[in-house]
Amino acid sequence: MPNTPTDTIAAIATPPGSGALAIVRAGGGGAAAVARAVLGKALPPRRAVLARARDSAGDIDQVVSLFFPAESSPTGEDLVEITCHGSPYIQKRLLKALLEAGARAAEPGEFTRRSFCNGRMDLAQAEAVCDLIAAGTGAAHRSALSQLEGGLSRDVDALRAPILGLLTHLEACLDHPEEDIPPLGPAEAKARLTGLEAPVARLADSFRTGRLLREGPRVCIVGRPNAGKSSLLNALLGCERAIVCPEPGTTRDTIEEPCDLDGTPAVLVDTAGLGHDCACAADAESLRRTQRALRSSDVAVLVIDGSRPPDARDEAAHRALREASAEDRRPVLTVLSKADLAPRAPAAAGGCRVSVLRGDGMAELRSLLARTLGGGAGAACAGGAAVTCARHHDALRRCLARLGEARACVDSRPGCWEELAARELREALAALDEITGPAAPDEVLAGIFSRFCVGK
Repeated sequence: MPNTPTDTIAAIATPPGSGALAIVRAGGGGAAAVARAVLGKALPPRRAVLARARDSAGDIDQVVSLFFPAESSPTGEDLVEITCHGSPYIQKRLLKALLEAGARAAEPGEFTRRSFCNGRMDLAQAEAVCDLIAAGTGAAHRSALSQLEGGLSRDVDALRAPILGLLTHLEACLDHPEEDIPPLGPAEAKARLTGLEAPVARLADSFRTGRLLREGPRVCIVGRPNAGKSSLLNALLGCERAIVCPEPGTTRDTIEEPCDLDGTPAVLVDTAGLGHDCACAADAESLRRTQRALRSSDVAVLVIDGSRPPDARDEAAHRALREASAEDRRPVLTVLSKADLAPRAPAAAGGCRVSVLRGDGMAELRSLLARTLGGGAGAACAGGAAVTCARHHDALRRCLARLGEARACVDSRPGCWEELAARELREALAALDEITGPAAPDEVLAGIFSRFCVGK
């Protein structure tokens, strides 16, 4: 565990700008003394106190202050939170007064880092704080809250315990051969190692859906010019984000916007039209960007103008899109637009028809998208912790690789497999410990906490 700084820090904890109220925090061994210098009175533990904050120039504001002693604070050290009126001038002046009284300006994420260093939370829980702040949908919120409450940490501990048990057995046999310790034969060792690999692999594989919870799957809206792609984007977002014009070719660049589809987070990507001749360099670049957006998407939505019968270009675009998506196993949904002009059945199974003007079919489309996108993500969140962080996924993959190497040692090194397997098991445990923090290098910690705002 890294050394914990003991000096007193201070920062504004609420977002920049004006508001009804704002919070300025001070933490560390001298937090109570610094607050007393500014407020002119001692603060009793865990009680709200009305006070007048002052500096050398005079009164700053009437504030409400709370003092949490180290034993009952979320950071594991003395913590004072001062609620003032939300004027940026008042916030900055109050912070300056705390700094002049002996505190120093906090670094990004330093309050949360001190919580980690003082054992109030492990590293996976600390990272969940950032995800919880950024959560934009119900699914992302549930996932981050589960991780903050220790869901992922408990899963990692459940993986760690049997690995440690096997390692302890091997090391006891190696270090104390004179003791009456039951030997571990190669067949039993391989069986136990195989049993250890399966749950690690399952948790690592949850990153596929966990990543979607954190970042949101990408939905690429494609189709011929003037098929209604931008209108569909605006309808799904509930605002006029893209320009809509009767003239084809209005959209020349990709437009990306986050969207909540019935609790499933997603990123909608509107693209330039397909299937037209590239008359200039701008058209060619638009086509390249559309193709790039499609390759990086998780689901493709093909929009076909439903006000006219499909022609050869529609069928060619549909066929090309399905062939391109088959390689990446990307689902393709077909949407017939402008259904109010010529209502008719969808051209392909698994699609729907919509009228953006009247709203017909939009609820069905949102539900279809949510099922296609969020079935896995929602199930992962409901059924247990899912890995949402690439760092955690990398650590699990390294743990799995070390377990595989340990199993291989049993066959390849019959004379000394116990010692070699024990070494691999120690590496597997070290990889797991990087997730919750005991073995995380300082540069990893610095990178994690630098993502936080200053007052968190």
